[in-house]
Amino acid sequence: MFNQGLSLTQAPPISVPFRFFLSAPIFGVLISLIFLVFPFDEVSNEYHNVSIGLIHLFTLGILTMIIFGAMQQMMPVLAGAVVSKPKLFANIVHSSLFIGTICMSFSFILDMKQLLYIGVLFLSLSFLSFFIVCIKLLFEVKFLTSTVKAMRLFSLSGLITFILGFYLAFSHINLNMGENYLVFVNTHILFGLLGFAFLLIMGVSFQVIPMFYVALDFPKFIQHKVPIILFITLFISFFFFYFEINFLFFKFIFVVMILSFAYFALKSLNNRKRPVFDVTLWYWKFSLICLVISMIIWLFDIFESNYILAICFTFGFLYSLLQGMVYKIIPFLSWFHLNSKGYFSIPTIREFIDERWIKLHFSLHFFSIIFFLISYFEKEFIYIAATLFLLSNVLFFINALGAIKKYLKIIKTNPMDLSSFK
Repeated sequence: MFNQGLSLTQAPPISVPFRFFLSAPIFGVLISLIFLVFPFDEVSNEYHNVSIGLIHLFTLGILTMIIFGAMQQMMPVLAGAVVSKPKLFANIVHSSLFIGTICMSFSFILDMKQLLYIGVLFLSLSFLSFFIVCIKLLFEVKFLTSTVKAMRLFSLSGLITFILGFYLAFSHINLNMGENYLVFVNTHILFGLLGFAFLLIMGVSFQVIPMFYVALDFPKFIQHKVPIILFITLFISFFFFYFEINFLFFKFIFVVMILSFAYFALKSLNNRKRPVFDVTLWYWKFSLICLVISMIIWLFDIFESNYILAICFTFGFLYSLLQGMVYKIIPFLSWFHLNSKGYFSIPTIREFIDERWIKLHFSLHFFSIIFFLISYFEKEFIYIAATLFLLSNVLFFINALGAIKKYLKIIKTNPMDLSSFK
């Protein structure tokens, strides 16, 4: 089942990734409330402070939270890069990320500059702690798979994203945006979404899709060449922004590479060697379809506003895929840790979370996105969208917590007690 280079014996304590996964839907609830409370013209305007705060509630509170949690699990397992003192490391990274995200996001939403100081301080602690350790460990790995190579590029992109974000935050603190402010904003967004987020998702997919879904491997070119081309293109893009050169050619390169990944990912999932029904496939396939739609919208600038592009890419592509991954990771880790401790009577991986509740969650998430898109044309539908998104995040939290509680109930029993699972 597991590919070469996989090492489950070096996995960190199960509490390390779980705290990050449980935190993400909390920020989803906050995002829902912002959509319900503030006017649509403010939350949909990318230049408005409320929108800036809302975007960071997602990118830091959901995207980064899940990625940081997953990476602390995947680095030892997929790359053999073991974090020493994983609980202490997780406590520092998680708590500072949680506090920093709240303070920074609401400094924009509530127009309270003092919160920005606190936010920058805690986010700096979280990001620097994570990426210094991450880069050090990943660049010491000897066995280089395509996933490890992509993880290296992700860690460098994440550090660059943080440095650019740090510069922009201080520009807001000092109220000195400078003439190149938008150059740094655009580069920050590009490195954050296509470097920090997409590079990691792509790299992990190379191993996770064949492993969890018994699916086809990606072509060698996609695995070994596309991530480095994407990373180099991100670097060159800065100079295009800085010297105000037409970005269309580079946008085309980005779109071609990303669509190539999406095509082969969908092909792999649709031609599985063991085509057994798995509800998490809904998340993956819907996510990849949203990615394709996002790239078409971005390439041709179909809408004057970036609102629909943002919804498709963030909620549709990123959050859908991350939810699907969490629904795979939590049951697998629960099963693996119980099995490794000698428990005989334990749920199967698919029994930790009732699939009926995962299906309901997917339906709520799917229709929330549909109504978010409709709200661009009819503002009143934003209330339906936000309510559905709120319910989907509450259910996401309940589902994840239910699996964890099931694990905790069993772990308290005697491994030889066959009545531990009922």
